[in-house]
Amino acid sequence: MTIQKHQLIRFLQEDLAVPTEIIPVILPKCQNLNRLPVILWQYKLVTIADLDRVFQWIEGQCATQYKMTV
Repeated sequence: MTIQKHQLIRFLQEDLAVPTEIIPVILPKCQNLNRLPVILWQYKLVTIADLDRVFQWIEGQCATQYKMTV
């Protein structure tokens, strides 16, 4: 299952205050959307605690999608 790109970007911007102008710069560096949080962390745009929040958010989104398809 994959998360929606716009939902993840909105979460990063609204909840973690990742600057809007950074997203288009970082996205081409991602081979897939699942790598985006780690790349943001590597570039020190999010903390390790923020990275954990992103993974928890992604897990919650995937669980929600799974429940909707069952």
